Amino acid sequence: MSRQKVDSNAEAEKKIPSVGLVNEIWDKRRKSNLVKWLMAKSNVSMEEMADYLDCSKQYLNNKFSRDCFSMEDTVIAAYACDCTLAVMSNDGRNIQRLDPEEFLSGDEEAWKRVTALRDKSVRNRRAEYEQRKAELERMRREYGFED
Repeated sequence: MSRQKVDSNAEAEKKIPSVGLVNEIWDKRRKSNLVKWLMAKSNVSMEEMADYLDCSKQYLNNKFSRDCFSMEDTVIAAYACDCTLAVMSNDGRNIQRLDPEEFLSGDEEAWKRVTALRDKSVRNRRAEYEQRKAELERMRREYGFED
């Protein structure tokens, strides 16, 4: 779903007041702080985030220093960090999640790249878990510890 469509749907359905994803309200926020916070909470490295955003690590550093993250970048960054961005009304009653697949529906190549990276990340974490589990079992046997 495009940025304009997110805003127009929110206004048309009268469920969520316009939150200014496209207008100046979004532009005045420091998106780099949000992306840094997401990365810190999920242990996503600069290299991984650069891969998700399809840029070099140096270019990502420039994005941070200039605070030039687009809404698309922010949705992808949240997805990379195993989070979903949501728009919430001021009273907290209405929430609309920004689904990355829907948000990137016009850019099939980006969605394929992002999901491939996510699958790779999940496989890597699973392999690391299995490796640590095997090492722990080896140490238990070696040192005579039982559960």
